[in-house]
Amino acid sequence: MISDIFGKSGRDMLDALIAGQRDPHVLAELARGSMRGKKSVLQEALTGHFRDHHGYLLKMMLDRADALTAQIEALTGRIDEAIAPFAAQVTQLDEIPGIGKTGAQELIAEIGTDMTRFPTAGHLVSWAKYAPKARQSAGKN
Repeated sequence: MISDIFGKSGRDMLDALIAGQRDPHVLAELARGSMRGKKSVLQEALTGHFRDHHGYLLKMMLDRADALTAQIEALTGRIDEAIAPFAAQVTQLDEIPGIGKTGAQELIAEIGTDMTRFPTAGHLVSWAKYAPKARQSAGKN
């Protein structure tokens, strides 16, 4: 029904519950976009035994989620500043299917951009611990 509880509609409903609104019809009216067509289902879902104590706990949880989101955004900004000199390399690595921007940033942070330190591609693979290992004991694999 609600694919993102922290989306605009979901957050408006949660904030209204915290503020003391308990009427499922009023809460369902906060739906936006495609959710407006689901108001009757929302009204049914929002009918229940939500009390002030639940609102207090919900407020604590949302405050924590907001604080973590703010920290993530701050750290993302710091990472973007630190990786800015390597923007071209991030873009190149991001073009590899399955890498993505974060993966590209992680690769540059771990390996760097100077590949001359690795005489061959095999050396890089070995350094990254992706080289196959010979596992033998008493002549058996």
